[in-house]
Order: sequence, then C-alpha cells, then structure tokens
Amino acid sequence: MSDILLECSQQQLRSIYLHHYGRINGNRENLKSQCWNLRLYTHRYGRLENCTLLSLNGCGDYIVLCFTLEESQNELRQCLTETNLINWNTKQMNLVCDESILRMAREITCQKLAVPWKCYSLENIMYITKEKIASLQVDEKLPDDLYVGPLDAEKHANIINHHWLYKSEHSLGLVRQSIEFNGGLGLFRRGGDQPLCWILENEFMAPGFLFTMPSERRKGYGKLIMKLELQRLLKIHNLDLFTMVNVSNEQSLNLHHKLGFEIASRIVWLEKPQ
Repeated sequence: MSDILLECSQQQLRSIYLHHYGRINGNRENLKSQCWNLRLYTHRYGRLENCTLLSLNGCGDYIVLCFTLEESQNELRQCLTETNLINWNTKQMNLVCDESILRMAREITCQKLAVPWKCYSLENIMYITKEKIASLQVDEKLPDDLYVGPLDAEKHANIINHHWLYKSEHSLGLVRQSIEFNGGLGLFRRGGDQPLCWILENEFMAPGFLFTMPSERRKGYGKLIMKLELQRLLKIHNLDLFTMVNVSNEQSLNLHHKLGFEIASRIVWLEKPQ
C-alpha cells in the first residue's frame, strides 16, 4: 500500500517557493553525509492550502522537520503517526517543529518511544525579502591584507566543523558537502589559507555556520560576509531567504535585525533520549 507521505513534486515545490530544493535530488548518488540527504514530503491526500510539509534528513532520519498551516493539525498528525518512512528506532534523531505544533509533536514522540523527548534548542526563523537583500549596501572597507573568497571543501571543512556549535560525529560530512553542493564565502588574510570568518549555505538552502574567529571579532566582518552571502544566494535563487538563530544568541539576532531580517516564527528542536 502507498505510504501516507508523498515526496513533493517540482510543481508542488514551486507552489510553496521551494523549487530550489530540486537541486538536492541530483546530488543523491554522490552523498557522503546522510544528514545532507534531505527529502521533502507532503500528505498524500492533503489539501495544498494547508501546506503540510515534512522533511527527512538521512536514511536513518536524523532530523524530521514538520510544518502545517492547518488549524486542526490533522494532516500532520496522520503523517507522523501513519508513515513507514520515519525510522523512530534510529539511535540519533531530532524532530523540529513550529511552537504551535509542539504539543502535538510531544504527544506523538512519546507514543513512539514512551518517554519524553528533550527540548534542547529554541530558534527564531529569521526572514528577509529579496527586495531588502537587493538594497543592502556593501560599503565596508577591508584592510589591505584581507580579502573575501570562496570556501573550499578540502581546505576549509575541518576548521568550520571544529568551531560549529552543533558539531557531532556525523557533522564533518555535512559541512563538507554543504560547501561542495552550495558553496560559501570566507574572509582570508593574504598569504594564509584558513578563513578568519565564514558563512555557507546549509542543507536547508539557508545561510548558516556563520562564525568569526575570536581574535577578529567586533570589526564588522560578520556583517560584511553575511551581506555578501545573501547577495550571492539572491543571484542563484532569486528568492526571499531565511535563517535559523538560537533565541539566546543576542549578537546574531542583533545582526539579523540590522540587515533587515524579521522574526517569522519560532521552532523547537526535540531530541530523542539515548
């Protein structure tokens, strides 16, 4: 019998402004990181206007991200309870949902495992329109010994992964293939090959991994490289963009607000007990 989850077609992705996710399908045979194997699904018999959507990362489903506009949440509840595509027994697993869905998500995860899942991160979805991105003025002046250039997976994945707050045993492959498939920017000192500041496009096709080495902070480098990355992605996708920022990261939230981002919603990361 057909599963309750149906992988989104290109037409469906276009209707919800996610058509750029089609790029992922072309990379599946070359994946080194299962976390990068992101697939988007909807309710097989759902209503398009409900925007019921699930994304599954990895064959072990390390991350399940779910969303719906349906007030009753019935479609999403059916998707999570009836699908056979989610491996609830996998060792490492997270479920990500909007705050409005949290109560239902907790009920279902407890049913699947019979113990409460831990809430380990609360993040704001920060949203910026393509018009605001296009109007950003890049007028910062760098010292003569610094320049901005593209990231290289072989040279730079290790340092980016090392400084990533959510580093894990699987994350190096995720970082490496994010650079290989999506690219990113780094701030370099002439004569050196390791970046002082960096940003790249993650597996959700959003700017992420923004980091500045401690010795180079409070110099405006993060703001500059964020502007350049937003404009790079605008040229590629020609779409509004979003980022995910931890609610306790005041410095990053302030930067996003200065650039014109607004808070669209708040998401909760639930972690399966080990």
